[in-house]
Amino acid sequence: MRYRFGPAVGLFVLLSASIAAQPDTTATRDLGVVEVTASPFTLVPSRAPLALAVHERTEAERATDPATALDALGRGLPGLWISDRGNPSTGERVLVRGLGWRAAFGVRGTHVILDGVPLTLADGQGQLNVIEPGLVSRVEVLRGPASTFWGSGSAGVLALSTVDDTGSRVRVRGVGGAYGLAKAEASARPDLGDGRRLSVWGSAVTQRGFRRHAALEAFRGGLTGSADLGSGQTLGVVGLGAVVPRAESPGGITAADADEDPRQVREASITQDAGKSLAQGHLAITYGRPLGDTRLRVTATGAGRTLDNPIIPRYITLGRVSGGLRAVVEGGGRLTWGVGAEVEGQRDDRLERANDEGRPGIEVLTDQVETVRSGALFGRVALPLSDALTATAALRADALRYAAEPADVEPEARTLGAVSPSLGLAYRVTTRRGGATVYANVAGALDAPTTTELGNRPDGSPGFNPSLQPERTWGAEVGARGSWAMGGGAVGLDAAAFVALARDLLLPSEVGEVTVYANAGEARHVGVELAASAEGVRLGPGAVSGAAALTLARGTFLDGPDGSETPAGNRVPGFPPRLATWTATWAASGRVPLVVGVDGEAAAAYAADSAGESVTDPYVVLTLRLALARLPVGPARVTPFVTLRNVGDSAYAGAVVVNAFGGRFVEPAPGRHVIAGVSVALP
Repeated sequence: MRYRFGPAVGLFVLLSASIAAQPDTTATRDLGVVEVTASPFTLVPSRAPLALAVHERTEAERATDPATALDALGRGLPGLWISDRGNPSTGERVLVRGLGWRAAFGVRGTHVILDGVPLTLADGQGQLNVIEPGLVSRVEVLRGPASTFWGSGSAGVLALSTVDDTGSRVRVRGVGGAYGLAKAEASARPDLGDGRRLSVWGSAVTQRGFRRHAALEAFRGGLTGSADLGSGQTLGVVGLGAVVPRAESPGGITAADADEDPRQVREASITQDAGKSLAQGHLAITYGRPLGDTRLRVTATGAGRTLDNPIIPRYITLGRVSGGLRAVVEGGGRLTWGVGAEVEGQRDDRLERANDEGRPGIEVLTDQVETVRSGALFGRVALPLSDALTATAALRADALRYAAEPADVEPEARTLGAVSPSLGLAYRVTTRRGGATVYANVAGALDAPTTTELGNRPDGSPGFNPSLQPERTWGAEVGARGSWAMGGGAVGLDAAAFVALARDLLLPSEVGEVTVYANAGEARHVGVELAASAEGVRLGPGAVSGAAALTLARGTFLDGPDGSETPAGNRVPGFPPRLATWTATWAASGRVPLVVGVDGEAAAAYAADSAGESVTDPYVVLTLRLALARLPVGPARVTPFVTLRNVGDSAYAGAVVVNAFGGRFVEPAPGRHVIAGVSVALP
């Protein structure tokens, strides 16, 4: 059956038609001068020759959307797909243009940043445990090879911010709903004066989960502060932390089992108490100062993580410390440029024992210390060829040294590296109501294997997989984006076409109960991205803000080694060839402060394994939000809200386990359910 995207197309039409019908009465900010924080360099969209999107979550959207998982943050952003596994232990899947699909947990391929702190480690793996989705105020996505910015990252960059500039000094919110959900959030911005700023936040959540053995208990918090030291000097600090006493793992089930009862799990997940408990913290300090006509910015980071992770059939205990130092110097004038250097280090103390019914067994399977040290030099230059045309070139060289010191075994070490270039052109067209940028670029990227990927050897022996090599990606894209003042607000349009060639693919497979990785040939990703957005556009007795995105992307294996399950012509698994996401919030301007929101996602069927034997079903899922915004109660402004998720009670796979053993690839999503709560803001 041919799959159509009626809801997404309808929202595109609604946004475009409603905006076009309104007269232009109010100017809007020019998005061309908004700086993007997802880069170590100052990056201005009007001169940036690459695909990027920025979504500022409006006060109405944030107050009415409980955002209990990160998938809420990806709606309406082209090329980005965040899918909720319904598995607190492994977390959400984050893919950009279908790249990063191999991640069995955490994030691969996409460099993730929260409040300016990289959550992606030296070896390329990213952990999302410290992110509180309900408190994210801004989302930035750089689509395409991003190694010239951050090193390992073939897909792009996802940058999130929790800083709240809406005017409220204190915000609290309580949320409750189906499947035992109970959540509390709080944020505050104390007035420090004298060029000093501070924002703090915290959250606590417990839930039983839709499926059996899917409970979560988590506590998160963070702070962001800055101070003006005088003479152009600045100091910034960011702290992030999470304590997760319980995050159960229901794992994947077969399609037949999901059809029979989507809540069921493998019995072994329960008997071996699959899941994790962890504590994680990050600290970053940034110092900036002018150096004549240039500016220096130095950032030091440090992080620690402890983990107890019973899986089938192992019990993993991990202690990790990591840190880094980055220095960037930028200069301006007609020619803008920047150069930088960074070093990073990571040390994992890994102990893997047999899983004895959810407890560490006597048998030691792996006992080793794994270290990663990396160094990089990078630079970027932008040369205006005319008032409208800018050429940009960037280059980064990375070197990584991996070392493993197994107990009672000779240590091993491997050195990997790559040079990642990029070259692009951007042409800016301006009008009285706004402007648009047309761009083209080519770039290369590195995806180094993580310590987990290197350490999971097919024979189960300690040390590193001696045959595993980095994955390299080369990409090219053309596109256009623009923003115009209309209807008392702003409208934005975004379109891009891309191609990416990935070589020496790091493909996962399950050998017994252990996920192992191998380099298996090449794959080509091609696609088109379309998006429309509106901000504060009048619609009837109110205004609408929202975004809709349509991504058409297909990955095809070009070849694979002898005996590989990736023959030429097979689809790259793990992501849909057609994906639409949308979000829209309408806020009344009359005496009744009604807020109505609609969110959704539609996905075509896609392969769940490299052999093309397991395929998901297509689906459409819709969410409705209703609230009374900012009701005055003394000095406070109170917003009660209710959210109905999966309105049509669709049965679908919220995510998949790629190349799962035994065909257990389905991670079922919940059916129709209700979440409600109340937000309170104090001036």
